[in-house]
Amino acid sequence: MSCTDCLAIPVEKTRHQLLYLIYGDHDVYRREAKFSILTALSHATNGKLPSIRILTDRPQDYAGWPVETVPLTQETLDLWQGANGYHHRRKACAIAYGLTLAQKTLFVDTDTLFTRDPMQILERIEPGQYLMDRFEYDWKNVHERPDYVKLGDCLRAHGVSANNGFKLFNSGVCGVTDCDTALFDASIRFIDEWTRDGFDIHTIEQIALSFALHGKPVGETSKSIYHYFADKRFFHAMQALFFTRHGEAFSQNLVELCRDVPRVKPFPPAWQRLKIKWKLRHQSGPLRKVGRDLLYGSAAPDHPYHAACRHEWWESASREILRWDRSRQKKLLETKQGWPAQLPRPEKPEDERIIMQYLKNRVGAAS
Repeated sequence: MSCTDCLAIPVEKTRHQLLYLIYGDHDVYRREAKFSILTALSHATNGKLPSIRILTDRPQDYAGWPVETVPLTQETLDLWQGANGYHHRRKACAIAYGLTLAQKTLFVDTDTLFTRDPMQILERIEPGQYLMDRFEYDWKNVHERPDYVKLGDCLRAHGVSANNGFKLFNSGVCGVTDCDTALFDASIRFIDEWTRDGFDIHTIEQIALSFALHGKPVGETSKSIYHYFADKRFFHAMQALFFTRHGEAFSQNLVELCRDVPRVKPFPPAWQRLKIKWKLRHQSGPLRKVGRDLLYGSAAPDHPYHAACRHEWWESASREILRWDRSRQKKLLETKQGWPAQLPRPEKPEDERIIMQYLKNRVGAAS
């Protein structure tokens, strides 16, 4: 049974659609999806919007939102995951199924923010002209990495080597047309082949799609849609605050309110970053990174969404410290002065105790 055989078509085929896939009862992913939709709506011009479709096993979560839901059963999710237990296969199947619902499909991961009108992005999609989030690397630059060796063996069976490799794209955004069934049949076939004996990397889905796209014209969307996969914790903190303050019931006012939330990782102002850089001029390497993250969190502007990310900066510092050996951790944290002598103090004196307690708790919990 193919990915498109298992569902009845509950919505009419349309010209343009934004397509999301979300499953499981996870607050952070639901909030990601809803906030992504709000940013798309906030950039619509002249009231023109594509259809917004959500493939989900929890359609009730989107009641009242300007979306159409396509209910997914556990049977469908299991089928889409395939026999090899690779759950990102579901994404390829979701896009393949989405091709039956619209002439042009812009699939977006939930951890995305629109920075331009979605209709302008959809207009770039044509038969044989594809969109992906961004170019990440060329196969020749990664094929020797230990976690890519097994995949390299599979690719050699298709005639791929370091000298005749292909471009690998991030698939957080994917723009295709209803003519592209064969593209996803091939992509799913590669996924099944490359995960048959287990897998060492979780991005096989986007590598398979990139390989299927080899030789085809692919545009990037990173200037129109921000895919914040590398900074999720910061955006999760801001989104949690947003929906706690305003609720999740849809309204046009919610669209307007979403404009108040930063669309980029919330750094301190440039002058404060320069000041922090100067303070850390005598430090280098991991200690410099720890100091920067601690001081960035303390220097957060007096803005509720920036303040919500203070602890995320400190969490970044704690993760670096957790990579250190125990003796180096003790040297930094077990100080009689209340603050490490190796680091400049934060401008807010009250943050010294808060930061040190946070770091000690994190390191202690990991011991």
